Amino acid sequence: MTNALPEAAWTADQAHAWLASLAPRGIQLGLDRVETALARLGSPHLELPAVTIAGTNGKGSTAAFLASIGHAAGYRVGLYTSPHLVSVTERIRVGGTPILPVELASWARRVRDVIEGRDGGEPVPLTYFEALTVMALGYFVEREVDLAVLEVGMGGRLDATAVVPPKVAVITPIGLDHQAFLGDTLEAICAEKAGILREGATLVTNVDRRLFRSVVGPRAFDLRAPIRRAGVDFQYRWLHEGFRYRGWLHRLGPVRLGLAGRFQAQNAALACAAAESLQAHGFRFRAAHMAEGLHRARHPGRLERREPLRGMPKGDWPAMVLDGSHNPMGAAVLARELVRALPERPRVLLFSARHDKDAAGILAPLARHLDALVVTTLTDQPPPPLGPLAALARRHGVHLEIEPHIPSALRESVRLATPSGGVLVAGSLYLLGEVMPLLPPPERPA
Repeated sequence: MTNALPEAAWTADQAHAWLASLAPRGIQLGLDRVETALARLGSPHLELPAVTIAGTNGKGSTAAFLASIGHAAGYRVGLYTSPHLVSVTERIRVGGTPILPVELASWARRVRDVIEGRDGGEPVPLTYFEALTVMALGYFVEREVDLAVLEVGMGGRLDATAVVPPKVAVITPIGLDHQAFLGDTLEAICAEKAGILREGATLVTNVDRRLFRSVVGPRAFDLRAPIRRAGVDFQYRWLHEGFRYRGWLHRLGPVRLGLAGRFQAQNAALACAAAESLQAHGFRFRAAHMAEGLHRARHPGRLERREPLRGMPKGDWPAMVLDGSHNPMGAAVLARELVRALPERPRVLLFSARHDKDAAGILAPLARHLDALVVTTLTDQPPPPLGPLAALARRHGVHLEIEPHIPSALRESVRLATPSGGVLVAGSLYLLGEVMPLLPPPERPA
């Protein structure tokens, strides 16, 4: 890998400031810029055995399960996910540990040199996500990972992660999201996500039968890609005593999953099938590795129970659950789990959504389970459209409050739920990222 021009080491603050300066470039799908930048760094992505995971919901949890399985089997696994909740270092992990700030700064400076042409080449105008992807791939090679698990940022075919030819391509369930970039139909969106598949890679998927027959299956057949499909090549069940899996190589269960929610069973099954598929590429996983990895997996902000506020007397704490559901499909899944995950009443939702999301569509499946709704505004975002949200609240008899300031909205949500109720924070991963620093740190799992 070529070295950048000599320069004093960057601090973490400099790296964060530089990355933030790329944010106004927005989303620009395409692979040419990323491939050019990586070539200038020695094409590290071509050295990585990788699993790429695309889909509308469940990508991050599936990635977390698979990385944990790899770690349990003794492999050094690099995990790249997005977005982050509190710190950008969360996105790039090796062995479950986030990249150190000094390492992030070092890679940010190297990628900055390429972007600005300080390495002797032409400038390459990478976006924020593209720059982070290049940093992650370079870092994984530097750390000599045995396996890279890559969560697609958006779509698949033209996402920055698609520069890496995967050994296994995983496609999770497909729903409507990012229509401005991916298309207005499930078929169009699915076609973009199926673009991660390459010749020689194994496809692992649980997309529904219609999308498999019309989109995913034909692409796999065209590429002569082996197919491992849920319900056909592997089976899974969620029972009271835990998760059970039956694949073509292994059976396991019951296993207590490290991530809460019955819906995590499908994500755990995809991770198990991906691990089995990797065995055709020289990896070795025993059923015990898979069970341990599933149990030890962690992915913050997914039906995560937390303590509400710093400094509150413990007896006054209402229950609190944080969930990153941020589209109607994910919210519908959350709604099916909500009463079990947060049985306490009154049940209060602290809610916000980004301007490009269907806020009313996210709230709709949740509203009938609520007693109160507190709508707030994300930093650097316009407020969610209040008319449709207020109409939903009225229709379901839900008390509505508007509080643009997130710390004040959190305090009001806790007040409404105190002492015997529960607070759900949902609607946006970015909302979770603003709320989490206001909460006590989570207890370490046993």
